[in-house]
Amino acid sequence: MLATDWQSPGELVLARLKDSRVQQYWDPGHLLALRLAADAHDRGRNDPQPSQACCLSDNILWDLAALYPAGAQWKETLPPAIFFNGSIIGRRAELATALNGLLTVH
Repeated sequence: MLATDWQSPGELVLARLKDSRVQQYWDPGHLLALRLAADAHDRGRNDPQPSQACCLSDNILWDLAALYPAGAQWKETLPPAIFFNGSIIGRRAELATALNGLLTVH
């Protein structure tokens, strides 16, 4: 999400991620980002998320990538992520390493 995201993304933006496994959503109320932040910072959990280095503003996660193992399911709270950090551009190499590690395991 960007502060300039005032409307749903157009075709050019959506075309950036061409992998059929990618799902993109428009969340104008930031409901998902608020819930992600709440679940990520719930220190009472037995399986907390990795701590992200940035991206929290008004309790909303911005420009954050989350990578989950195959079969992970969000039930009462988020499952632990393999990678949970941003900014996406700033953490591109780390995200690629985490993704490559996941792909070589399976």
